Order: sequence, then structure tokens, then C-alpha cells
Amino acid sequence: MARLFLSAAALVPLAACSTVPEVASAPPSGLSSGQPTDTGTFPNLNIPPQTAASQITPEEKAEKFSELQAAKAAQANPPGGAPTADQSRLKKIAATHAAAALAEIEGQ
Repeated sequence: MARLFLSAAALVPLAACSTVPEVASAPPSGLSSGQPTDTGTFPNLNIPPQTAASQITPEEKAEKFSELQAAKAAQANPPGGAPTADQSRLKKIAATHAAAALAEIEGQ
């Protein structure tokens, strides 16, 4: 009797998984199903598409272009571009830093 009850209890969750949920045959009113529908006519391709936003004017284009050119020039020639006296000292430190750090780690 206990075996029959346990086997029946094990089949109940499986039976719940085997049912197919009911799907609505038509979408709610006002919504499309996302699938193409045959209207029986060809689409009119002669209608120009509407733009999402207004296009920039030639004056706005020239202004943005000049801003970009100025930013490009500022990056190419940073202020104080000439090497300073500290450059040679920094290069010397960079060359010896790895050896000094390794010696410190190894406790020498």
C-alpha cells in the first residue's frame, strides 16, 4: 500500500508538466501578432520615409568640424610638450626600479 502511494505521488508532478498551456488564438484588440499578414495588396514604396529628427545645417556641420579640429590640434601639441629636466631623472628611476623592487621583495 505504501509503495502504491509513493509511486502515485511521484507521478503527480510529471502529469503537471505534460499539460500544454492554452494559447490565445488572436492577440488582444489593437495589437498585432508580430507576424506578417496578407492584406491582398502590394505596399506603396513611393511614400518617402519620415525622418526621426531634423538634419543638421551646413553651419552646424562647419561649427562641429572646427571644434573637432581644435581638439585634434590640442591633443597633437600638448602644453609643455618639450621634455623637462625631470625626464632624464625619471628614465633613470624607471631603469632601476624593477631591480630595486625585486631586491626588496626577496629581502636582500
